[in-house]
Amino acid sequence: MIDKKQQILDAAKRVLAEKSYFEATLEDISKASGVKKSTIYYYFSSKLDLMIGLIEQIIQQSLEAIEELDLKGSQKERLVLIIDRLFKFLIDERELMIVFQRAGYDFLHHRNTMESFEKVMNKFHTFRDRLGEKIGTIETKNGLIIDGKELMLVMTISVWGYCMEKSKEGRPIQQIKKELFKEIFTSFLKDEP
Repeated sequence: MIDKKQQILDAAKRVLAEKSYFEATLEDISKASGVKKSTIYYYFSSKLDLMIGLIEQIIQQSLEAIEELDLKGSQKERLVLIIDRLFKFLIDERELMIVFQRAGYDFLHHRNTMESFEKVMNKFHTFRDRLGEKIGTIETKNGLIIDGKELMLVMTISVWGYCMEKSKEGRPIQQIKKELFKEIFTSFLKDEP
């Protein structure tokens, strides 16, 4: 059985996938979750606290999805694994992507909420940088040296942005597009011995 806190977070995910943070109310979330508004306040001190809890869940789930990968093998094999896992997570968690996109937009326009959003995002940036360190420095076929952190930044933004765009359009993400990203992010690598 789902605990009440998770029940609230699941309902918030559904409500916030349809409405912006500022349009959604705790009453909407209470109705969608079947949990009294007073019970929501037991777990979350405010709507902002609830939204931050949901964003933390999104980030935690994405981190867990990638962190469990066995990043052994060549750099190309590691990049392919990461792209596979990013696509899988983003396809499986379409509602969360929409909520995350809405939150980013809503929070960027309000100073007090932006500060809370930035604190949560710093966790993701730290993880992404650690992943980049695991990838290591990459040399291209043309001799350009790319820091793994920079590559991870560009790669995650590209994959996330593409999946977000398709979600906004209501279109499914096709397998062939995942293969396209793999090709884009591995074709420039210097052949490894």
